[in-house]
Amino acid sequence: MAVHLDHIGIVSASPAENQELADFFRAVLGCQVDGDVGYAEVQIGGTMVALHTGARTELGRHGGTLLQLTSDSLDADVAAIRARGGIVAAEPEDLPWGRSAYIAGPHGVMVEIYQP
Repeated sequence: MAVHLDHIGIVSASPAENQELADFFRAVLGCQVDGDVGYAEVQIGGTMVALHTGARTELGRHGGTLLQLTSDSLDADVAAIRARGGIVAAEPEDLPWGRSAYIAGPHGVMVEIYQP
């Protein structure tokens, strides 16, 4: 499998919680924060942390961890994950930011794999 960690996402349960997270990263940690209460990007050194308000809520519970990985061959990687017993929560589909699929992990962990 040829995936690479792109960025980490924190999924909040509401716009208010997302704003609190953005304020924490901006005011307390001094990070650059761009975006709005629905989706914001926090720059921490060379790493980006995305703050989501209920990203893809139809896939599971609100709140949790979203790891976002890039792939050079999304469909092949999803097939390999499925063959290893992985749970594909959202099949590969074309979205505005690229082709994307979601894999459900234990304890509220969700992994998006996308091909820009």
